[in-house]
Amino acid sequence: MNHKINALTALFGFSLSLSAYAVPTAASRTISGTVSAAGGHSLKGTVVIACPKGDCDSDEVKGAVIGSAKAKADFTITGLNNVSYAIYAVQDNDGDEDVSVGDWVDRNLLAEQPAPLQKVGTTNVKLELVEVKKAAPAPTTPPAPSSSAKPAAPASGPATAQRGYITGTVVNEQGVPLPNVEVVADNTLAYNSNLITHTDAQGRYSIDVRNAPVTFNVTASLAIKYDGHSASVNLVPDNPATVPGGVGGVRNFTFKPKPVSQADPYGNLGCVFVEREAGNFDIDPAQVILTLTPVGKLADGSTGKVRQTKLVYSGSGWVAANVMWGTYKVTGTMNGRPIELRRRIPGMETYEWGSSYTGGFTRDYQSLQPNMFLEIRLPKG
Repeated sequence: MNHKINALTALFGFSLSLSAYAVPTAASRTISGTVSAAGGHSLKGTVVIACPKGDCDSDEVKGAVIGSAKAKADFTITGLNNVSYAIYAVQDNDGDEDVSVGDWVDRNLLAEQPAPLQKVGTTNVKLELVEVKKAAPAPTTPPAPSSSAKPAAPASGPATAQRGYITGTVVNEQGVPLPNVEVVADNTLAYNSNLITHTDAQGRYSIDVRNAPVTFNVTASLAIKYDGHSASVNLVPDNPATVPGGVGGVRNFTFKPKPVSQADPYGNLGCVFVEREAGNFDIDPAQVILTLTPVGKLADGSTGKVRQTKLVYSGSGWVAANVMWGTYKVTGTMNGRPIELRRRIPGMETYEWGSSYTGGFTRDYQSLQPNMFLEIRLPKG
């Protein structure tokens, strides 16, 4: 068999979950059609697969599993990109991860020829399965790993795609690998049914999803110690898309501030929440600029940098997000005019107003992470 067909049939040996098990959205790009089998043969367990631009070695392969025992069944493959796809189908009856006598395959696979490319949105793809009655030629590329094998991780460099595994590398903003980062593959179809691992000394991880007929949402988090607390930082993925079990994929993460948005104004680090003095409407938080100057080392071990930031309105009030935990000297201006600050009053405690505030982050009963809470006003007199 040629390289393309061998890679494809090796993939079919895994119990693919693929996007057929995910709930499609209205905006989902799909290809659909019908699979039939000669002589009334049952299609149950047949895998229909979509290879982007005909490349079945791509990490963007999608597919569906036929659950019907009838000889004719419809399929829909969801979550596709805006490219053309080659569509194949196979029923691997002996589980040998290759096309062999007794398997049922579509006519293109049987003839070892590429399938025609189909545009996204096509609804009339027709595939006919026929029984393989003659042994296929010996493969010209190495077979896929067996269900008991564990792929060896490369000694260094970025993670590479491995069929049936979710792999990746976790680094900081300078590209330094981060060990012992928790990586979670969250089963999107079942509550609290996760696969969890940690990165090795090279910042790399691998999760076996060869026999998992579901899709996974992959996240990574790093625990940072601060003032007796452990703050969990959600790391930023290079690709937030879900990963299909059986196929797997590469998901890399970086320890850096998460971009804030209107939907998520809090980022992934500490927040400085700011309120104006009760009853004082002379100050407009939307016009305030805070200057945060680190005092000593921060929770990540760095000395940090002086940061100037505007406040953003959130569901929890005005906030400056993505501030690394530590001690800061905080000053502020409104339209160039200095303002006064103090620690926000918890309970009956009072704090002095001043042209600056120096302090750290505290955890209140409402938040999972330590935050800083300040009040602001224009100077009196």
